[in-house]
Amino acid sequence: MRIPIFIQYLSILIWLLPPIRQYKTQYFTFFLILALFDPILYSAYLSFGIHPLQFYPIMTFLLIISLSNIKKQFLWIAASLVILILSYVYQNDTERLYDLCIILYSIVLYQIINKLMQIIIQERLLNLFLSLLIFYALINELKFIAIALDLYRGAISYYLATFTQIFFGIFFSFITISTKNYPLPSKLS
Repeated sequence: MRIPIFIQYLSILIWLLPPIRQYKTQYFTFFLILALFDPILYSAYLSFGIHPLQFYPIMTFLLIISLSNIKKQFLWIAASLVILILSYVYQNDTERLYDLCIILYSIVLYQIINKLMQIIIQERLLNLFLSLLIFYALINELKFIAIALDLYRGAISYYLATFTQIFFGIFFSFITISTKNYPLPSKLS
């Protein structure tokens, strides 16, 4: 078995665990999307030859919705239609699909950073879970950027990043948003 395929299967198996640990937390949907999307994409690729990149904008948009505090259905329906249309229009334009994924994943990263900053400002605590989630999202963002810049070297970076993210899957199988907070000093000396 080739190493990239082994990494892909191992990643899929490991990422099925975090939704179990995150059940009944505010991040359950986020981890459920992450856990289900890779097996679905891989199956669609093997069964129908559909390139997984065509669905990444939709998956990333679902991650944005899962992290959002906005509950207005009309806004999400309109935004969903825009993402679907863009995914369809750019389905054969790999470069634009990568650009769209980078933009959407930047929004995911911003949302997570924003949540961490709110906890830091309001409670003077550094949350371990959100800190790790930021690093995970940053690695995901960098995977798309690396491939968009150079397909060959980007593919190598993609598999290295995926291998690294396996460890994040293990971490998120044990920790939740309420696992550990580290108090920050009230005054900087």
